[in-house]
Amino acid sequence: MIGQARKTKVRSWYMLGITFLAIELALLGSFIYFFGALSQAMFLTMGGSVLSYIVGNGLLLNQAKPYLQRLELSEVRPLTWISSPSAQKYLELNTAAIDTPQFFVERLLHWRKEIDNRSIQTDIDKIIRLFQLLEKKDVREAEKFLVRHSTVVNVLMQYDELENARLNNTITSDSKRKLEHVIQQASVAIEQEVTNHFKMGMLDVSAETDVYLQTLKSRNLLKD
Repeated sequence: MIGQARKTKVRSWYMLGITFLAIELALLGSFIYFFGALSQAMFLTMGGSVLSYIVGNGLLLNQAKPYLQRLELSEVRPLTWISSPSAQKYLELNTAAIDTPQFFVERLLHWRKEIDNRSIQTDIDKIIRLFQLLEKKDVREAEKFLVRHSTVVNVLMQYDELENARLNNTITSDSKRKLEHVIQQASVAIEQEVTNHFKMGMLDVSAETDVYLQTLKSRNLLKD
């Protein structure tokens, strides 16, 4: 459990792992102390060991889904320590502002799992990939990106609500189509934005290299 906590950076799991480790060590010490004696303390020690094993494995099974989700997120970006997956999820879904790149990606991944529409899932994957490219190239521009495109998360949340409502009427269908169109257009616009940013970077590099080559020529280090 401690290993899981370190890998996924969940404080509550880490503290729980330390607690269970202390209990196991105490039970081991008790077992060694009462070994060979068929006393009530020995039976309590053995019962405690069995109970600890059952509870520990039950907790591990209960943590399987959030553990895999944290591992998936770690493949997208470096993790930061959180208090617990449930507290983090509540914070993500109820906080209006998206002030960190990890926060933004986590919410996109969350709605990608919740929404069944394959087209929207593809658009979300595309947005995440483009955001990662932009963040690697220019962190400040990525922060501006969060402000410009935070509406995407709200649109995904609204679409999920309509999808879960399962109301088959014209109003719901039209609303879903409109939101699908918004997400699709957002992915196109974001791709163009990232492309333009890379293009500007290439122009800067081109201008710099032209000046560099001209300087070399002016010093007679290169021939025309």
